[in-house]
Amino acid sequence: MVTKKKDTFQIVPFSPAYERDLLELERMTAQGFLIKMEMSRPHFLSRAETFEKHAAYVVLQEGTKPVACGIGAEVPLCLEGNLHRAGFGFDVLVNPAFRNLGIGKTITQHVTNQFFNPQKLAPQFTTTKINNLPTLQLLSRSYRNTHLYEFLYLSFPTAKTIRVDSNNIDDTRFKVDLLSSHDKLTDYYETTESGLGLWKTHKFYQLRVKSVNPVLSGGMLLGSRLIRINKYVPVVGSILKTVTVFNLTSSNVNTLPEVSLQLYKEGINYIQICCQPSDPVYRALHKSAINAFSYYLVSTQEFDAHKRITVDVRCL
Repeated sequence: MVTKKKDTFQIVPFSPAYERDLLELERMTAQGFLIKMEMSRPHFLSRAETFEKHAAYVVLQEGTKPVACGIGAEVPLCLEGNLHRAGFGFDVLVNPAFRNLGIGKTITQHVTNQFFNPQKLAPQFTTTKINNLPTLQLLSRSYRNTHLYEFLYLSFPTAKTIRVDSNNIDDTRFKVDLLSSHDKLTDYYETTESGLGLWKTHKFYQLRVKSVNPVLSGGMLLGSRLIRINKYVPVVGSILKTVTVFNLTSSNVNTLPEVSLQLYKEGINYIQICCQPSDPVYRALHKSAINAFSYYLVSTQEFDAHKRITVDVRCL
């Protein structure tokens, strides 16, 4: 039990009765920095349900009102060619009015003790932005040992032609693939003739732009009007739809420009590609990226940056 003044908090399994409150809690959680965004998804477990096994837990105030939540899933993780049954934690959210009470640590440890450990899932990991200090501190307090593995999200607007500077990307140690062939996933991805995989991230969540820092958009005041110079930065009120690439290889990387054009025609705004800083994928594509976001894969096991790791696209 965690207490705040006279309040008592209880952890229970997810129930559809908490759906509306949890979606509202997610909307309260800030997304982005220079671009402030609000998340919208079909239902709260839309991402969790892509995993064969998952468990979601809710923290209730006085036994009724959800103030926090956390989800764990079993996911394949490939290390040096060997598949492991790993535990992936995500969507740990705490109502801003109830932070700094230890609730985040409590729900994180609950997912570990009630789901990851009984299922014997190892390693256990999550992903977070490299500058997300509250999450990093939470994880360091929740686990005896945590290890950091850095990678990047490259973002490409489909309205802009992707330039591929090299197709020699096979010597890439960090790879992304869909490591499950479960039938229920067929509606959520497509594979092009060249074998390039497109994970339809927009089917699980979309982002509505709430505000954009004028510095990012290259804003210039003309009289009393703000003129946008960088046309690839989204405008306030727009809905962002994204796909995430998997199985990117030397034989299909050159198809990215035509794939991007087709996605643009279908109303998809952005393509995400994950890589390591300065690896062959980064060197081949970064000049076309509108953003490169630094992330950590935070794990209970140390990953050698010089050895091969393949992460399931559902974790990104």
